[in-house]
Amino acid sequence: MLSCVGRLLFGFILEYLYETTFSLFVLVFTLVMSCGSAADCDYDIKPVTETFGGEVGGINVKDIDEDCASKLKQEAFMYRFLLIRGQSLAWQDQVKFTEQLGTPFRETSSINRKKHENIPDPRLGYFSNDRAEGLTSVGVEGWHVDGNVAEAPHLFTIIYCISNNKNGPTLVIPLREIVEMLNNEERKFLEKIHFVSGYNSSIVHALLYKDPNRNDDTIMLALGKLSGQYLEEMEDSTTRHMSTEETKAVMDLLEVKVLSSNKIYAHQYQPGDLMVLYNPSIAHIAGPGSQTPREISGLRLMSRTTVIGEKKPSKTSNIKYKCSKLPPFENGYCLFSLKGSLNYPQIDLAVLPTEEWNEFVRNIISCTGEPHWVNAQNPEGSDIFWEGFEKKSNFSLWDPPSGQPNDHNMYEDCVVIGPYAHWFDLPCSGLCKNGPGLKSGPVMVWEDGKRHMFNVFPLCGVDMEYL
Repeated sequence: MLSCVGRLLFGFILEYLYETTFSLFVLVFTLVMSCGSAADCDYDIKPVTETFGGEVGGINVKDIDEDCASKLKQEAFMYRFLLIRGQSLAWQDQVKFTEQLGTPFRETSSINRKKHENIPDPRLGYFSNDRAEGLTSVGVEGWHVDGNVAEAPHLFTIIYCISNNKNGPTLVIPLREIVEMLNNEERKFLEKIHFVSGYNSSIVHALLYKDPNRNDDTIMLALGKLSGQYLEEMEDSTTRHMSTEETKAVMDLLEVKVLSSNKIYAHQYQPGDLMVLYNPSIAHIAGPGSQTPREISGLRLMSRTTVIGEKKPSKTSNIKYKCSKLPPFENGYCLFSLKGSLNYPQIDLAVLPTEEWNEFVRNIISCTGEPHWVNAQNPEGSDIFWEGFEKKSNFSLWDPPSGQPNDHNMYEDCVVIGPYAHWFDLPCSGLCKNGPGLKSGPVMVWEDGKRHMFNVFPLCGVDMEYL
């Protein structure tokens, strides 16, 4: 059975699809994007942990262009944080890189942040264990996502190490995995809770919500004094203020999950390290020893910038479903594209066994303008077998002008619906290639008779009863 996650790829190289996993938890297309990026942007990337994080090598961020920054932005969405070592950045370089990722937040405008006299630009924050060098005791309040005093949490946090001290790491935790640790009772309870900022009580967010770019579950996590008294949604849709003790019990539950997760990554800095944290999907805290006096542990000096968040936390996924009860799915079957999504639960690729279903999906495909994987096999010739159906399909819509199916240069046993809903055969697996002149997407003649490079996205299907 082919799943959407199993085909959640931005593309493949010269009609090859790379099908592997970064880890049990990271999406299979991550390494495909890495191959494409290495060719176009001249960097390589490797996992930091088995769960999350990517270390980027062979790049100086102060020299990159907008296209390269856009690729790094996608890498950050997928890996959840990036580590780029060996940088030598003036403060202007860090601000420029931040601008390439989005709109910088004015650090000095934060309600819980004072301005240090050494800061050369309001978009920067200097954090240290020496009051003469930067603000002290920052980031130690509790596990948190940045921007917990804003209408939308920050999109990215960029930390540049100017000077490191002993035992002063930043600890990072992936939030989807913490949500997955909740039992049914805990999850049901926390779904009713609303986070309230400890510094601005007008900032209220759903405690559990959908990551706006990855579409997986995440948490508006800000522990300790970063949290005010939470709100609980009642059965009549009203809310009540939880007591200080009740709020602390919620925070304690989340902290226990974090500390027992075995997922914490502790980054021990070296001068020149640059960390890019995709803020909605991870939480962090300044680790033990970060505030040890300079005379004992050496100078710790971090330059931080952040990117303004784009969306207020929401429990609603941005995935758009189109449903029908056409035969043979009289109980209802819903289709959706995963273009623009980086994660989704294990849902199957779409089954389109009739001409009516192929016509139904045409609008979904044409709106995206991209080809999509479907749950069909093409073992030989023009034969089509749909997942869940024993017999060969009587219907096919191969694209005749391009000679489909053509087993181009290799055995192509998977099926893609093109931008105009005709069918193409492509390999289910292959080699990841990169090098001069190679492209990050399939280059072939599509329905319009012209040669294009397209990324291929999953078209997924689910029984209506499960939505």
